[in-house]
Amino acid sequence: MNRRDYLVRTFSRTKRKDYENYVLTAIWHKLDNLNILPASQQYIKRANGSFALMDLYFPQLHIGVEVDEAHHKNQKHMDELRMDDIIASISEEEIDDFLCLRVDVTQSIEEIDQQIREAVTIIRKRASTIELHWLTYEEQLVELKEKEVLSVYDDVSFMNIKDIANTIFGKQAKGYQRSCFRIYENTWLWCPKLSIEVDGVKKSVANGWINTLASDWSYIDESHESTEIVEARKNGFQKEVEQNQKRAVFAKYKDNLGHNRYRFIGIFKCTGLAPGDSTTIRYERIEEQVSIL
Repeated sequence: MNRRDYLVRTFSRTKRKDYENYVLTAIWHKLDNLNILPASQQYIKRANGSFALMDLYFPQLHIGVEVDEAHHKNQKHMDELRMDDIIASISEEEIDDFLCLRVDVTQSIEEIDQQIREAVTIIRKRASTIELHWLTYEEQLVELKEKEVLSVYDDVSFMNIKDIANTIFGKQAKGYQRSCFRIYENTWLWCPKLSIEVDGVKKSVANGWINTLASDWSYIDESHESTEIVEARKNGFQKEVEQNQKRAVFAKYKDNLGHNRYRFIGIFKCTGLAPGDSTTIRYERIEEQVSIL
């Protein structure tokens, strides 16, 4: 997606939200800098484990903008969050200079515009201290390849499994790749689609597999809608434990523009059955970063 289409789609997400649209487009146009990358509807994980929604976020600058309305429409409880939101979230604790700017739209129009001008001044000041580049996806992959490790806290995502295999693990993959395959001796690349919850019941979104990620990414529970497959997995997971097999996990999700993406959520290891559930196998996270080969 080129820059024009990205910007149009990003700000079109606010077209039915009158106050939000007014504030965010005003900030963007007053900045007058096409090298600054904006992202809409970005979730931030707070230090206390809760999630806050930034109406606009500038990932290069680590600045978020919240439009405060009288009914606090942007406050969400954990049970209202989609798994996609959790995977796409960024951690406030891991960003030393994270800054949240708030614009109170319950004030007069003059006061709102004053807050907008103040926000623009702050954003411009930080932008002036760094060299800004709006990289294409391909350029991002090249830049990532120069690094030594990829961390769960890095704001990096992939369009497909092939790019993960080639960029992170030094493969020469082409075209379609399976969602789970061996990448070296005792490590597998696993790109699960995570289950959804409907009326309190977990539902599969991929061939009957029910993969559930803990909100803090500390473990993944794997089960299946078929009792036969569940029994087969129960009889076979012990081999994974004995051989000390690991899984480099890149979870599949939809980003804030509705595109499928994959994000690294850690290195996991099978620890046996999930507590109190004989139909589910648990994988616990043992590492938060993976070496780039």
